[in-house]
This record gives sequence, C-alpha cells and structure tokens, in this order.
Amino acid sequence: MTVLDPAPALTDAGAPPFARGPVLGVAGAVAVLLLACSPFYGHFGDELYFVEAGRHLQWGYADQPPVLPLLAAGLDALAPGSTVVLRLPAVLAVAGIAVLAALIARELGGHTRAQVTAAGAVAASWFLLASGRLLATSTLDPFWWALLLWLLVRWIHAATGVPRGSSAALRAAPDRLLVVAGVVLAVALNTKFLVLGLVLGVGVGVLVAGPRRLLTRPMLWLGLAIAALATVPTLVWQATHGWPQLQMGGVVTGEADLFGNRWQFLPVAVLFAGVLPGVVLVLVGLVALLRRPELRPWRGLGVAVLVTTAAFVVAGGRPYYVAGLYALLFAAGAVALEQRPAQRWWRWTTGPVALVVCGVATAVLVLPIGPASAKAQTDFTTMGQLGWPELAAGVGERYDALPPDVRAETVVIASSYWDASALAYHREAAGLPAVYSPHRGYYDLGVPPGSAPALVVGELGAGRGACATYTPLPPYLAPEPTPVLNTVPLALCTPRAPWATVWPGLRSMA
Repeated sequence: MTVLDPAPALTDAGAPPFARGPVLGVAGAVAVLLLACSPFYGHFGDELYFVEAGRHLQWGYADQPPVLPLLAAGLDALAPGSTVVLRLPAVLAVAGIAVLAALIARELGGHTRAQVTAAGAVAASWFLLASGRLLATSTLDPFWWALLLWLLVRWIHAATGVPRGSSAALRAAPDRLLVVAGVVLAVALNTKFLVLGLVLGVGVGVLVAGPRRLLTRPMLWLGLAIAALATVPTLVWQATHGWPQLQMGGVVTGEADLFGNRWQFLPVAVLFAGVLPGVVLVLVGLVALLRRPELRPWRGLGVAVLVTTAAFVVAGGRPYYVAGLYALLFAAGAVALEQRPAQRWWRWTTGPVALVVCGVATAVLVLPIGPASAKAQTDFTTMGQLGWPELAAGVGERYDALPPDVRAETVVIASSYWDASALAYHREAAGLPAVYSPHRGYYDLGVPPGSAPALVVGELGAGRGACATYTPLPPYLAPEPTPVLNTVPLALCTPRAPWATVWPGLRSMA
C-alpha cells in the first residue's frame, strides 16, 4: 500500500471514494421520513419522564446518566410541547448511523454499492428505524456505538496501512483517532452505561485476534482516562444513592416478557436488524469479519461482536442492546457480498428492490403512520403515546372537586413514573399541584412536603400502609380506549408520618 503525504495517508489510505451523493440521499430520505412522522400520536411516557428529570437536573438518575434528561429538558424549553424539536436528535441519530455504516464499509474496502447497501440496511432496519420515532437512550446509544466502531475501524485501517519503516511521527499520527474515541466514549457513558459491554468486547477481541498494537498506544489510554474522568460525577451520584442502576438491571431481567428470554435474545436481535437485507448482512458480515482474508485486520472486531453479545445474553439484557453493532455488521456484509458476489438465487435479498420493499413495509409497521387506534392494541410504543393530556385533565377535575380546605394542602402522588411525568408535564394546563412519585427514577426528583394529604393516582399496593386514612375516589376513565390508561384508580391519602419518613418505604423499581 502506497503512503503519500501524512494527511491523506491517515484519512484515505487505500480507501475507495466515499459515495457521498447516494449515501447522503439515503440518510436524507430517512431523516425526512422520521421528521415527517415526529408530530404524530403525542409524547411517549419515557419522553415525558426525560423532560421532567431534566428539569430536576442531577449528576445521575436511578435508571440512567444525565445526558438524555439534560438534552430533553433543553429541547422542550426551546420549543415547549413540540415533539418535532424533541425528537430531532433521534432523527439525526438514525440518519447518522446510516452514514457511519457507509463510512465503515468504505474503510473495509467497499465501493459505492457496498456503501449504499450498508446505509440502506440501516434505513430498513426494524429497530433502528423504529427508534428514530422517539427520543430515548435506545436511540442515541446505537449512534455512539457506531461512531466508536467507525473510529476503531479507521484507526486499524490507518495503522495497518502505514509501513513499519515509516517515521515514528507518521506511525503515531492515527492515534489522534483514539483520543477522539475517548471523548465519544465519555459522552456515551453519560448517556447509557451499556457501552461498557462494547469496551469489554473490543478489549477481548483485540487480545484474541489483534491488532494488539492498539493496546500499546499511549493515546488509547489517554482516551480511556478522559472517558473515566468524565464518568466520575455520575458514578459518585450512584454511589451516594445506593447504586440504583444495579437494581434496575434486575428489573430489566424481570421484564423478559417484553422482548423474550435469554433463548430468544439472538433470534430477536437478528430480526431487529431487519428481515431484508438486515438479517442477511448481519450473518454474512459476522462470518466475513471472522474468516475473510480481506478483512483480517478487523478480525478482532468480529470477536468483539461475539463477546459483547454473549455478555448481554448472560446478563439478561434486551436484544436491542446490541443494535449499536448493526452498522459494523451491515458494512462488513455489504463489502463481503460486493467483493465476492453471492450465488444468483439469493443475491436479490440485498438488492435495491428488496431494500425498498422491506424499507417501506418496515416504515408502515413501526412508524406512526395511519390511525393510532389501529396500532394501539398491539404496538407498545403507540400505547405509551396516547391519553396523557386527557389523564392530566381528568385528575385535575378530581383535584378541583376536593373541599377547598383540603385542596389547598394536597399534592399529587402517582404510583407510576409515566403517570407522574405526564401529570407534571401537563400540570399547569390541568391546574394540578406539585407531582411526586416513588417509582424508579422519579423517586429522587423530590419528596412531598410535611404531612400534606395526597391525591394518589394509581395503586400504591403495599405502600397503602403509609396512609393513616385512604379514601377511594371515583376512578379516572379514559374518554377513548387507551390500553395503558383505560381505568386509573384514584384515592385521597393522609400519611401516618411526615412524607420524608415514609417515602423510602414506598420506593419501587419494578
């Protein structure tokens, strides 16, 4: 491989031209589609929670680090009530993953067809496309993973493309990519801790299959130090609050019915990549990284895919935790098929017709296209987007009906963090007082004052024992069928002791 002047050698040594027009066309089409869908159906329950958590900004939360709440609250303050603005980072993240998949394919030796196929696979991916409809950690996390993997793929390409006889300065220059990777890792860790699974996988993969020289680079350890230092504040918060994030791990494992058990992890994760061409590219890409001589420099990343996936299976994680690996696998699969065309009978599975047909079908199924009532009974995401303003208005009516002397002192306590977030978000419009909840991360957003009576929204369960008196009120009935909010119990609770005393006993992570 010929090395020219230092700058080109480090950025484009041996790489085909970037198919800028077609790739940006695919990414732009995805962005336009997601942006057009972003006003529909209303806020998702988690989105409302992120906004409310960000309004009570802390270094950490029971269920996540601080980046997403900060981002959500900032965007909502910029454009109050706008789901279009709130979801703009999600739109950009999915479009960005499409571009990164193409760039990874380019570094692996892929020309225009491979780059466009990789980007198109992102556009047709069941999970990645669906994640672009909401602002969530599961949307931003795959983008940070894809960016980290592109930097690593690029470093390996640059490092292995520089002859060993070159000057020390030239051989060390690609290491700036490792410092950038450390900064990206810092942001990723403050978005979601799951990226540690990728760090583990890459570490093992490099040790097993190389390039081991990566581990000897001082800039790698500088980048890791930057990431570690940036994570100290949220780790201190976790330590001083009893490590609630670890408790959430058990909760996630207990919610296996949402995404299947450990035995279903792999098939669901593969299907989330997209029926076509996603499934084909994931499988072909993994085999290519592990076996193809042309991709030998990146074999350690193939091992990393196996190790990272195995770690989440053992830990009882959810299949979408590995969605950040799709960009790498799509790219490797597309390059492998471009370099050695598949047999004619199944070549169509990654062709433009299959990509367009499956992309359109996926969009219709996973995006808010068509009446919400048609999807609300079966689609969990749609369920969580409906009925929140109506719930707040209904609870506001019950609050207004309380005797004036009671109403003046009453606060609202919701048993679910979704309900609490919706009531707090729509509090002013509904005329509600301050809202609290002992559920998950909302527990740390505040404790009700003194011994104030509470209008309880939902079931307190065993926590009802904290009430000296517990008076059931007429329940809230949704004006239209809403699976999550059809019937919500309401009651008036007077605490046995000041809320600061009984509040810890009410905490629930389930």
